[in-house]
Amino acid sequence: MVKVIIGGQQHLSVPNLPRNSQHTLIRSKTFPAGKYPIEKVWYPLGSFMPWQPVSGGYQVIHTFNRIICTNKPWFVTFEDHRFLYRDPQTKLEEVTYKFLNNRLALENCKRIIAISDYARLRFMNWVKEWDVASKIIGKVDVIHPNFAVRVNQHKSYQNKENLQLIFIGNHIARKGGVVALRLAKKAAKLGLPITIHIVSELWCGFGVPTDFPDANRYAEDLKLLDLNNVVFHNIIPNAKVLELLSQSHFQLMPSLMDTYGYSIIEGFSVGTPAITTNVCALSEIVRHGENGYVLELPLDKLRHWRNWLNGEQTKTEEYWEIVNHAYDDLAEKALQQVQEFLDRSDKEEHYESLSAGALAQVINVHDAEKQNELFDNLYAAAARLY
Repeated sequence: MVKVIIGGQQHLSVPNLPRNSQHTLIRSKTFPAGKYPIEKVWYPLGSFMPWQPVSGGYQVIHTFNRIICTNKPWFVTFEDHRFLYRDPQTKLEEVTYKFLNNRLALENCKRIIAISDYARLRFMNWVKEWDVASKIIGKVDVIHPNFAVRVNQHKSYQNKENLQLIFIGNHIARKGGVVALRLAKKAAKLGLPITIHIVSELWCGFGVPTDFPDANRYAEDLKLLDLNNVVFHNIIPNAKVLELLSQSHFQLMPSLMDTYGYSIIEGFSVGTPAITTNVCALSEIVRHGENGYVLELPLDKLRHWRNWLNGEQTKTEEYWEIVNHAYDDLAEKALQQVQEFLDRSDKEEHYESLSAGALAQVINVHDAEKQNELFDNLYAAAARLY
């Protein structure tokens, strides 16, 4: 049995670790005592994982979005390339990042794990010009997040049944909740038999990627939570979220930017297909007509929404017009997709096929039992070589 130190960003580690390991996984404590983030001391150190010493021997370390200084064998899992840098402003910061990043080329860094092809694409694009690129690139693998498969049979849809859609995401605009609300408004005007459930803390505006920074611009959209065909759930336990996913026919995530979309896989684990966009990693897990529907956005070469502006440009009226148009366009596309589904003469059979496709995705790519064995073997092999 191997003792493995787990460190770095906890939100990333939960779906990217073995769920029932034969080894001992020890969650490290940050230093000092988790109260003062190290980047407050010096910003570049935010890419580095400091941690308090652990009593007793350990053989392997697995970090998440963090680089570590150690002589032990270690793995790092990342969701995009941002753990490699934090916009160096000085020569000293550049030197620090180079020192940290070059640790990925050392022999004891056993594997660099991207959680998606999108993450791998961004990472490769960033490191390709490095002096040590040849030592790093061969270590990069893609291992998708893992979840329990919760059902063993696909779901069905009964003709003339009220279509239940669910949006899950605290960032109501970025993840597509605003699109869901505008879809509800359009559906209500047409008298379509749909109900949209919203699970969200309704965060929007400044600090949220792709959002227009003035949250007041979203006030009219948030009023749509009072529509008769909208059910607002606010913050609820994960068990309740899974129950709602089980009861829903489709999950809605028409996102403008999302590095992965864990809730989609949780929906797949109960046989719920998804309606989403083609940004980032979403098109890797949702395939149009197989396990859901994909709404197309214009993308750049790194699979980001091409019309996304940054910095001071986001504060302009021009940017509000861009995002506002995107929400409207996606809402119209989602409406057309829902209408097309409801108008199908074979929608019962088609829905069963979509649900079966959702289950197949989680069984073939995200099954926690299979990945449990995969990670356990990686840890054991690394410990033997040390």
